[in-house]
Amino acid sequence: MAELQSTQLPVGQPRSPAKLRWSLVLIAVLLISTTLLWNGPRSVGGFLARLGVDPRGVGLATAPTPAAVLNQAEGSLAVFFTTPELVYPDVPRDRLPPSPEQAILADLATATRSIELVSFEYNLVSIAEALARASARGVVVRLALDRESLGNPAMAKWAGMVEDAGATISWETSDAFMHSKFIIVDNRLVWMGSWNATTNDTYRNNNNLLRITVPALVKNYAAEFARMAGGTFGTSKSGATPAPLVRLANVTVANYFSPREPVQARVVDWVQRARSSVEVLAFSFTADELGDALIARHAAGVPVRVVFEARNATGVGSEFGRLQQQGVTVLKDGNCYTMHHKVIIIDRRVVITGSYNFTARAEGVNDENTLVIENPALAQAYLAEFERVYAQAQNPPRCQD
Repeated sequence: MAELQSTQLPVGQPRSPAKLRWSLVLIAVLLISTTLLWNGPRSVGGFLARLGVDPRGVGLATAPTPAAVLNQAEGSLAVFFTTPELVYPDVPRDRLPPSPEQAILADLATATRSIELVSFEYNLVSIAEALARASARGVVVRLALDRESLGNPAMAKWAGMVEDAGATISWETSDAFMHSKFIIVDNRLVWMGSWNATTNDTYRNNNNLLRITVPALVKNYAAEFARMAGGTFGTSKSGATPAPLVRLANVTVANYFSPREPVQARVVDWVQRARSSVEVLAFSFTADELGDALIARHAAGVPVRVVFEARNATGVGSEFGRLQQQGVTVLKDGNCYTMHHKVIIIDRRVVITGSYNFTARAEGVNDENTLVIENPALAQAYLAEFERVYAQAQNPPRCQD
């Protein structure tokens, strides 16, 4: 079944965070701590300059602060959400770069050897400009993109801009979607999640991203990109993921790339093992097997709550009505734009996230990537995001035309 909706909405719809003026002391504390987190003992002024921030503290947005960070001996995992501060209506001239955009741009600015970017949709100018600057200073910039998105003039212009700057692009040209989303910088860190490199996904849509510096996981994504760079996508890809299961001190991460590797059976198995709670944020959810598992858990007395993207909730094949009829707590989201998460939280300790919608196309046709992360602290950050989205679904704002 085709994905039900594009993540893009017409420009000019309902976010306008008030412009905050921090005291110099608070700014120093926030930015120094963030600098140490991302870059180690580097120049605070240089870090601020990479973010386009005035070091004197005039007209500053907040520093790029993750919702949670898990530091391990082998590396770290930091989670970001795109829209905690979203206010309606969104007015482009009033926008301030949110934390994920600032942090990604800072990482791209540190690249010295290579950048690989994979995205289904693409029109965020700041990212194109950062890639062009990286290419100009000798960084090898390579992308894997879905050619279907070129039908959008803004995306065609974006792709042309990075190609003109010297980047090479591998195109998915079949009817399948190159729906994966990740960025690799210098083979030392990877960004992954539900976020496309678009204005809407950055400023309007609910998304989650993980910044990962664990070498084994970075190597997994590098191997996946190598397949795409070689011109193979979807069901044409072959080869094993180098480290499908990574065990750290207090975090376990399973890593899957569909359609080469099955994901649905693993997701269903995790849901079937739930004992205390299941929370789901679903942009597109048409998979009967997952619906069956949620209904069974509900019947067994496990609290199950699901928030669907409103436009897709009543689409062809949606599980919304079936779950509702079986008594499962289901809501349509309240974001005036798009609730673009693909997240399941199990027993407040396991998070399933990535580009993978809960659909047959995600399982067997499209390029996707998925992580299953076992860690209560990270799960709490995702649960807080769920509760925010859930509360908004219960009391939606009044959206303007």
